[in-house]
Amino acid sequence: MMASKELNLKMIATFPELNGPYHEYTDWQEGDETGSHVVFEHILARAIVFFLEGKQYGKAKIYLDFVESLLASGDEYAINVATVSVIEYIVYDELDEKDILPLLGPESLKTWRAYDAWKRK
Repeated sequence: MMASKELNLKMIATFPELNGPYHEYTDWQEGDETGSHVVFEHILARAIVFFLEGKQYGKAKIYLDFVESLLASGDEYAINVATVSVIEYIVYDELDEKDILPLLGPESLKTWRAYDAWKRK
């Protein structure tokens, strides 16, 4: 099972452009050991929402493909972080589904639908 540090560094290795915001957020906490749930919500999920709001769907898709890879990884911690800290965050942001759903891979779509159904109860 991946640890927070490994998962955080995987995100930064994949998206070096997030290095600045990542360090601004983690340097005052536990550095690379900062829990991935808060890191992914405050850095990755917000970046995805920013791209979606700006209609930068190509960029959002690249980030969502990374989330999909975590959901398909079989790693329990990575799946939990991707589910709770990214997909749930985006579902509750109330963005237009017609813009988001076509960008989601199969695991992300399944997770999206579960959260969306729960939210509507």
